[in-house]
Amino acid sequence: MVNLIKQTKRFGSLGNVLQIFASNVFILGLNVLTGIIIARFLGPEGRGEQAAMIMWPRFLAYCLTLGIPASLVYYMKKKDEDQGSLYVASLYMSQILGCVAIAIGFIFVPFWLEGYSSEVIQFATWALIMSPIAMLGTINTAALQARGEYHLFNFMRYIPVLSTLVLLCGLVIAGHVTPFYTSVAYLLPAIPIALWMTIRLVSKYKMKQRRKVESGKKLLSYGIRSYGTDVAGTFSGYIDQILVVGLLSPSSLGLYVVSLNLSKMLNTIQNAITLVLFPKAAGLEQSEALKLTFKVYRISTIITIIVGAGIFLVAPYLLIILYGKSFVEAIPVFRILIFQTAVTSISWILSQGFMSIGKPGTVTIMRVMTLALNVILLNILIPPLGIEGAAISLLTASIMELIVVFIIYTTMHRVKMKEWIVSKNDVIWLIQRIRNQYKRSNQQSM
Repeated sequence: MVNLIKQTKRFGSLGNVLQIFASNVFILGLNVLTGIIIARFLGPEGRGEQAAMIMWPRFLAYCLTLGIPASLVYYMKKKDEDQGSLYVASLYMSQILGCVAIAIGFIFVPFWLEGYSSEVIQFATWALIMSPIAMLGTINTAALQARGEYHLFNFMRYIPVLSTLVLLCGLVIAGHVTPFYTSVAYLLPAIPIALWMTIRLVSKYKMKQRRKVESGKKLLSYGIRSYGTDVAGTFSGYIDQILVVGLLSPSSLGLYVVSLNLSKMLNTIQNAITLVLFPKAAGLEQSEALKLTFKVYRISTIITIIVGAGIFLVAPYLLIILYGKSFVEAIPVFRILIFQTAVTSISWILSQGFMSIGKPGTVTIMRVMTLALNVILLNILIPPLGIEGAAISLLTASIMELIVVFIIYTTMHRVKMKEWIVSKNDVIWLIQRIRNQYKRSNQQSM
């Protein structure tokens, strides 16, 4: 993994993209391995209890960022700004917000997990002390992005997952694989890496206090404006699991979480296409930016259909081989979530066009509308249909978002129907781009 990252550095900005892609693939592989261990040793019910205990610190922390991480990146990129003061101010605010997350969780979590055992509720409540650590992680990764230290940015993302895998293997050898011990294995590795990176960054800036209040006001001013997108994104990623926790059994949650995590394989592929083929379009004219957006959309769509169809066909065998026969009931849900992941990924690529032409508010409104529809459908469909109802809700909301994107582009931006259909020229463009990149890499390696 380290050698692969080093090799990508010679590609410049594209190398940074390839580093992130390589880390995404590596993290996906690690998550699959940890998921297999948890599923096979705990079964659906134990997997559900474990998921119910560990989801809250990160969820609550991400809900209360106030857009500070994005704001930190924005201002640290400006040459005339005091980076040290900005980072220190963000540290103070993140820890205050982390404590707020703990207070909210202590009230909310026991109420929402009332159908679980007292031991599970107690563990989930005490696990909330990880919220400030989760908040610290978001600040540190934002600072690393702003500083262009992508090797450390990726290291912070995959080393906790790798450490969790090592701890889980230790639990297997020791014969202590329980929902509680495995939860500790998931939560614990984040602490040393977050503290180490904080100390490293603080030492870089010498704990500067100058203009701390002014920097805090700047961070909040920009952050609040982008906060809606953060909240909508966080809720979209967790709302289905939260409602399944409250409405269904631990066994159902275990089946659902396994299906959801495995369906993200397709999302990783889609992200790779976006990161590698979608250049920075913000500096282009509106017509050129939209033209490029739709070119990437068309190429990625055909690849997604091919890969998604393959995963759909092997789903029964894949789930049983990886997680065991006790997860056979998750196959229908997994197949629905494959479609949902594909639709969401395509919609997200098209949404980048709005961002590139200076229309981020459009994306925020769409995300909020999709979230609201999701909440309504989840509450309607989960009680009668169980986890299949949750999957159908996500798929329906994703399709509706894609329809809205289509309507906006065709009516407001006059995008013609031919732009939505894959052509021979798109395939030729893709092949030429791959060939050119291959030639450049060979020339630089000489």
